Amino acid sequence: MEEALMEMDHYNHTHVVPDTLSFARSYQLEALDRVIRENTIVYAHHLRKPSPYIVVFLVPKVVLVSQQATALRNHTDLKVGMYWGDMGVDFWDKATWENELGKHEVLVMTPAILLDCLRHSFIKLNMIKVLIMDECHHAAGKHPYVCIMIEFYHRQLRCVT
Repeated sequence: MEEALMEMDHYNHTHVVPDTLSFARSYQLEALDRVIRENTIVYAHHLRKPSPYIVVFLVPKVVLVSQQATALRNHTDLKVGMYWGDMGVDFWDKATWENELGKHEVLVMTPAILLDCLRHSFIKLNMIKVLIMDECHHAAGKHPYVCIMIEFYHRQLRCVT
């Protein structure tokens, strides 16, 4: 994994220096910069198998599943699984999902798949140590991102189906 370039400003604050060849977007670099300035540490070793915990990276379009999974594989040594509807995941049972959860530390998928897995208890929210919702600012109404938050994160609210 490559190290991020860092620089100090006039106030001795450390900032991430954008790499022009990097795959990261400016808002992602800003988030990384904030994490570094606030001494936030990500404990990836808690995600290593045989840990029961996972990272779920949700992307709104199928084409982004392979794109983000490839980026994760290229820039980390985490075990990454990819999931989208045409793979037949709608017909997978608990045993199939348990097998996938046992093999992968990061699951990249569309949000409808996670919603379905949560609704069937194949994946439980407390198993997810990091949940990334890419492009979540587009979510409204009955979007799967909204339903995930209402049905599973904010249990007192209910998603209208």
